Amino acid sequence: MGKESTRLCQPAYPPKVTAMYEAVLDLFASGRELSTLKVSEITAKAGIGKGTAYEYFSSKEEMIVGAIEYEAARHFYMIMDLIESGQSFREIIFKGFDMMEASNQRYSGFTLLEKIMKDNTMTGNGLWEEIKKHSEGCGLVPSLTRRLLELATQNGQIQETDSFKVWSAILSQFVIYAFYLTHQKLFPEMEVEAARETIYQNILKILH
Repeated sequence: MGKESTRLCQPAYPPKVTAMYEAVLDLFASGRELSTLKVSEITAKAGIGKGTAYEYFSSKEEMIVGAIEYEAARHFYMIMDLIESGQSFREIIFKGFDMMEASNQRYSGFTLLEKIMKDNTMTGNGLWEEIKKHSEGCGLVPSLTRRLLELATQNGQIQETDSFKVWSAILSQFVIYAFYLTHQKLFPEMEVEAARETIYQNILKILH
């Protein structure tokens, strides 16, 4: 029986939507707060008129959550491309580390997520409602996990065959790596390369 294709096609956004998403992410990276971020500021950063935003979005919250989803999906598709191009399980996990380091540098320690978690304003509540809408029916995580599982079991690197357990193990260790990246001063004896190797070995041990 032939292997079922799991390749996903990255969605194509209208150029103006992409420009607005990139503007939102750039503004977050510069330290802007959710509660004070304005549509006019986003569109000015994107180089388009304010009225254009409402041709694509019904609210600022929808635009912000779209930008977060756009950024997350971009990373998922990069990993999928690595899988389909024949990269090893180790190479893919280490590419994930690279992505986390780039996000840590751009967003000053993952403050993008921190701002959403801590924002108790109407903006914050609106964002959570939009996040719930976008989370329904998302097939990226299961598809990515299945492919990683196939790759690792084929090479005999892990024994676990349950997709949820595989995803839980990888996610939990990446959360630990995120903590390390944002609090490296607490671990002066641990170099980055050594931390990456430790996290990778932890994933293998959990799933063996």
